[in-house]
Amino acid sequence: MKPTLANVSIPLPFDRLFTYSIPDELSDLAIPGARVMVPFGKKFKIGYIVDCPESTTLPAIKPIKDILDPKPVFTEEMLKLCTWIADYYMAPLGEVLRSATPAGLIGESKRTVRLEKNPPQTTIEEWRKRSPRKAAIIHNLQQHKELTITQLQKLTRFENIYVPVNELAKEKYVSVFDSLPRTHIKPKTVTFIRLNTRDNTGDDIRNHLTKLEGRAKKQAAILAALLEQHEDAGLEEKVLIQKTKSSKSVLKTLNERNLIVIEKRTVSREEYDDTAPPEELELTLHQKSALQLIQQAIDSGTHQTMLLHGITGSGKTQVYIEAIHHTLTAGKTAIVLVPEISLTPQIVRRFRAHFENDVVVFHSRLSEGERYDGWKRAREGKASIAIGPRSAIFAPLKNIGLIIVDEEHEASYKQFDSSPRYNARDVAVVRAHLNNSVVLLGSATPSLESYNNALQNKYRLIELPERINTYPLPHVHIVNMRDERKVLRTDSPGTMTSISRILRDHIRQRIGKKEGVILLQNRRGFSPYLICLDCSYIEECSECSVTMTYHKIKNHLRCHYCGRIRKPPDMCPKCRGIRLVYQGYGTQRVEEELQALFPDARIARMDMDSTTRKGSHNRILSRFESGGYDILLGTQMVAKGLDFDHVTLVGVISADTQLLLPDFRSSERTFQILTQVAGRAGRSTVEGEVIIQTNFPDHYSIGHAMTHDFKSFFEEEMKKRAETHWPPATRLALLEARSTGEQAGALLLENMCEKLNQTLPSDSIVLGPSPAALARVKNLYRFHLIIKSSKKTDPTAKMLRESIRRAFPKKLPGDVKIIIDIDPYGVL
Repeated sequence: MKPTLANVSIPLPFDRLFTYSIPDELSDLAIPGARVMVPFGKKFKIGYIVDCPESTTLPAIKPIKDILDPKPVFTEEMLKLCTWIADYYMAPLGEVLRSATPAGLIGESKRTVRLEKNPPQTTIEEWRKRSPRKAAIIHNLQQHKELTITQLQKLTRFENIYVPVNELAKEKYVSVFDSLPRTHIKPKTVTFIRLNTRDNTGDDIRNHLTKLEGRAKKQAAILAALLEQHEDAGLEEKVLIQKTKSSKSVLKTLNERNLIVIEKRTVSREEYDDTAPPEELELTLHQKSALQLIQQAIDSGTHQTMLLHGITGSGKTQVYIEAIHHTLTAGKTAIVLVPEISLTPQIVRRFRAHFENDVVVFHSRLSEGERYDGWKRAREGKASIAIGPRSAIFAPLKNIGLIIVDEEHEASYKQFDSSPRYNARDVAVVRAHLNNSVVLLGSATPSLESYNNALQNKYRLIELPERINTYPLPHVHIVNMRDERKVLRTDSPGTMTSISRILRDHIRQRIGKKEGVILLQNRRGFSPYLICLDCSYIEECSECSVTMTYHKIKNHLRCHYCGRIRKPPDMCPKCRGIRLVYQGYGTQRVEEELQALFPDARIARMDMDSTTRKGSHNRILSRFESGGYDILLGTQMVAKGLDFDHVTLVGVISADTQLLLPDFRSSERTFQILTQVAGRAGRSTVEGEVIIQTNFPDHYSIGHAMTHDFKSFFEEEMKKRAETHWPPATRLALLEARSTGEQAGALLLENMCEKLNQTLPSDSIVLGPSPAALARVKNLYRFHLIIKSSKKTDPTAKMLRESIRRAFPKKLPGDVKIIIDIDPYGVL
């Protein structure tokens, strides 16, 4: 019986399904998981069929306009996974399905800007001086009349243009509206040349080749090159022309003579096309033991979660590779999650060396076409291994046997800036459960949650306690920067430096020996804030309650939360004084200091500002690996996962960046990043050294990082968490109200708080509402309500989520938005 009704989920910020009728001509394609175009109000929207009910009580329903795919985008397994995410993280199912949909298939309406009237020339000249974004937007709209936001970003080369666009709309110079995209991602095609073996035998072609060698050498060269190819494989046109030093006109002549065929072939867009032969490595006894346990779990065909706790340099990646070999041999597929895009090029090269084209890559820095091609390859079974950051957990692989979460402790696995606010590590556990497969969580510094689960036998703990080849862990020096600055001020009055004397000396020694140096400063820009020495005024963002960071290269102040840019003032806006100084150190300032101290050193800076161009991570890391740079300076993207044999010195410019944040994970994150970056040193025969600069040398997280002692840190931190009722001692939910008025959000949370106290178990703890640590972002006031729920009373957080649902207002005021974050990774 053909379905006549469909419940459709549309990506909207409220959680409900919409019922539509299915026209007879579409009934064969109306399968759960398919994308559909449906009428919604006065527009058409793209949604997803969730199920097909037999009947409905609705008096009048509209028909589906179209079904967009001959084959459903989502399998039954993926629909179950997305439904779990929607339920657990309290997110609308449509938004979850949109997150799991590959780029190029989302098909949402696009934000479009149209020029309504031309500003006076005097206004444009003023904008060029004070608001170059406005001037650039108007200039491009004068040429094109209307453009999407994405097109404007590309043409103006400004990423953050929403603020000036909205200002121009308020001034009636432009209008902003939604429009449906008219084009879809198209397959990439390449021109190939092959021999015409249908009309010619091999002997025929060789005879023609002999005749042409004397009078048409270019034609003969082409035929000879094609004869070298296997059967009808052919060669790509540009490769063939380059190889034979010929031209398209020569190809045209051979085609007219019916000797070759010129055809278009669909190929995959691929960013990572560099491969290397696999290293022949002998596994250590600990690696062999770990691998045996993992292989047994894969062969069992049952769901298991395993925590691979291996110190830095212990060879976790090689264990991953061998485990995947075993998975593929069993006829199954594998997903590998990595926390940072910067890690992707190195790990992809290593996996490609072993598995060649069986690897497909997912991440946001790829073009839409590349992401779509990768998704299609995985879906069609042309690739068996998916690698990438958190979104790779949605890779459309079938028969999954193994999911690896490398550096499982990383906060980047938690989506924090948009719905659904899922943690890819925990989603990996659920997806493996749906596939009766194995999850392997790997880390040198496991999250407290995962290690605690292992100690409680919820996860299987596997340990790699030694580095491969028994290379020793690096020796760690702690530098008290409070004492160091006193000495530096005495030696060089009036100067400031981010680099201690001992770090300076060790850098000089290492680069003199042609050894590599990695320096971590987890703060980008030149200086974190601008302060007046006369009245202590600090330049803050007008939209956010944070200081503006000075970027010297572009000579502007920038807010790293809303993107607002401002010219540095010449005098203090408060007291009109002129003693304005830049305080603190960002990566740009450290780079400038390094250039002054070591003028002959080749320095690479790797942060969000220096890696905006596609492939920049790969280029920087490849050049550093080959010895093209002496010093690699960067933010946390240089702290983990990188494996360079020639690096013998790691320096941490400021270990206190994370430590000073008012968050319950600040000590854990400090320990993790220090231990991880320290592990980049001494991964070969030359012993490594680590120099950590800090104002708090006695803090326990720094002390345990100095001795590489995870277990002692875990015990001390767990004791503090238990005393203060923070995860993993409890479950956590964060309710955040954002409003244009200062008190509207707080009042709404107060009402919710009263209802929560009536329905939550008696051993729950509710904190707030109170202003968030960052009280205002993008001109919206932020208030937090924190709920701590007992794991004994509510082990699956079902009661917690149900209480939140009951307390949630049926209708929100127009100027208030409530964000629900289950298991938040921080409370800033």
